[in-house]
Amino acid sequence: MAYDERLSRRRLGLGMVGGMVGTAVGGAGAAALLGADPAAANTDPAVYTVDVKTYGAKGDGVTDDSAAVKAAVTAAIAGRVGGVAQKEIFFPPGNYRITQKDILMWSPTTGTADQIFGLRYRGAGVRVTTITFDTAFAASADPRENNLLTAAVRLRYTTFADMSFSSGNANNNFAYYWSVGSVAADSVYPQYGAGQNQYFEYRNVEWRGKWNRVIGIDGDKYANNNSEHHFVLCSTDTTATFTDAFLHCGITDPAGSKPQDQFLNYFFLSCNFAVAGGDLLKFDRGGSINVLGGSWSMVGTAAARYFVLRYTADGDITDARLNVDGVRFEPKKSADQKVIDCDWNRGNVTFTSCSDVAAIQDAPGFLNFHRYTGGGAGKLPIVRYQDCVLGGYHVVSADGAALTNGKMIYEGCRFQHTTTAVGTTTGTAFLRYTANPKRYAFRDSWATADVSA
Repeated sequence: MAYDERLSRRRLGLGMVGGMVGTAVGGAGAAALLGADPAAANTDPAVYTVDVKTYGAKGDGVTDDSAAVKAAVTAAIAGRVGGVAQKEIFFPPGNYRITQKDILMWSPTTGTADQIFGLRYRGAGVRVTTITFDTAFAASADPRENNLLTAAVRLRYTTFADMSFSSGNANNNFAYYWSVGSVAADSVYPQYGAGQNQYFEYRNVEWRGKWNRVIGIDGDKYANNNSEHHFVLCSTDTTATFTDAFLHCGITDPAGSKPQDQFLNYFFLSCNFAVAGGDLLKFDRGGSINVLGGSWSMVGTAAARYFVLRYTADGDITDARLNVDGVRFEPKKSADQKVIDCDWNRGNVTFTSCSDVAAIQDAPGFLNFHRYTGGGAGKLPIVRYQDCVLGGYHVVSADGAALTNGKMIYEGCRFQHTTTAVGTTTGTAFLRYTANPKRYAFRDSWATADVSA
């Protein structure tokens, strides 16, 4: 028998149905042998996808697509099984104009019975698919208003991928997430019942233009879980401004609100955030925040801050943690811009292999881009800068002699504008205290002596 006629394992593994293989194991026998069932296979995208254009969306940037998009979202969540969505919502290439609130999601009517698992919003690519939130909304103090997406106790394991969101109204919000563990007589929104939002992924998503707030995360004193937000390859453009913040965690501040400490675990991987004005990340109730890589730039000289970390008297040490690794920051020549404005009096802040001198290398050195106020009570976090290139100067807005906890630590760093390690705010040192410098350490820096106290 010639070699070509043999039933070789290689030919069988490749699923060849000609010659001897076709004769010996053809038809249903071959399908069974190869583990396939052609009758059950269905690759029709309509089985797994709701296309917004099927529901009348035009995507021409002119037509109001609000009703059509909401109809598509309604269809996608109507067929969920055990709360799990069975179809994704797909936006083909185009510019979808939305003029009404709560089009991508709205708050439930039956509490946890309306919870949705695994919903996915997908476009065809950044600036290939754009959703333009084109409204005339007035400013509102109610965070449930003016949102493209409002989810009280509703969304878990939700994904946004490959699209841009654009807004020209500084009163617009992208999303508001509200969680609560139980309903009591003094609950803020008892009509929604109890439940949580948890685990969001934003992958290759851009936000452009003017916003009040992109993402709001919230809950009352019975709050449960509003955690795990992952941003991968996300961006804002050079026109992005925020009246409140890009992300604001813990908007309300009710008495006895320690359960909001559960609003934890934020991950930013290789993001490109440009800020033309306002705050990027604002954490009023603490948070565990991880940032890896990326380029974060400020546009112009308007007031702007990347990290705003606020003090809470009833917080826990586990919810005050910021770790930033390998980010290139670009504040401009403005005293109103900050890489970090930290009021934590507990926890840890770490910057590793970061730089903030790209736009200020030749600027005068008397600009403050990192500020720590300590929330009173004589305490700071453990603040550590490792292998960083840093410009301007850092401030501890406290009398160092009054500090009893926490420390400012610099290891293997280079300071662009001075070789003097530490002093008071009236001097020219890199690290400046209101008075009486204390609780600091400089080690193995480029041109600064090792000192500690």
